[in-house]
Amino acid sequence: MIIGTWNVRTLLYSGKMPELAEQISKTQLEILAVQEIRWSGTSLIKKQNYSLYYSGHSSKTGQSGTGFILLKNMQNYVIEFEPYDNDCKLRLKGKYSKIMLINVCAPTEGRTEELKEPFYDNLQYLLDKTPKNDTIIILGDGNAQLGKERLYN
Repeated sequence: MIIGTWNVRTLLYSGKMPELAEQISKTQLEILAVQEIRWSGTSLIKKQNYSLYYSGHSSKTGQSGTGFILLKNMQNYVIEFEPYDNDCKLRLKGKYSKIMLINVCAPTEGRTEELKEPFYDNLQYLLDKTPKNDTIIILGDGNAQLGKERLYN
């Protein structure tokens, strides 16, 4: 199982999803966690060679959103997909245990604590809801910044 993650910036424009699918076909990835797809709602889109599970803002198009693109051969391993507003998780059958993939898109460092706190609360909720015997892999865009914190400059 080869897993990757990619901040796609947006899939709102016409032709972006087929373009992304073509790029994935040039790699050895079997599962791709995508961030900032910017679609609203949640759904499963099945195509000939892949499936896209996604979770976006419940009512606003153009904001954040995460999802998983699975090649056709990985579909038989899916146990469940659970969307959580802009984040989501995908549970898979593994060889020795179940695998929980959690896909997140963190707020940027410059955001206020009031905007960051719900993100961390949601991530903790996703972790707490995961069965204890599952292998957990957190994927996504951490919006990390390089360098020293301003406090230490």
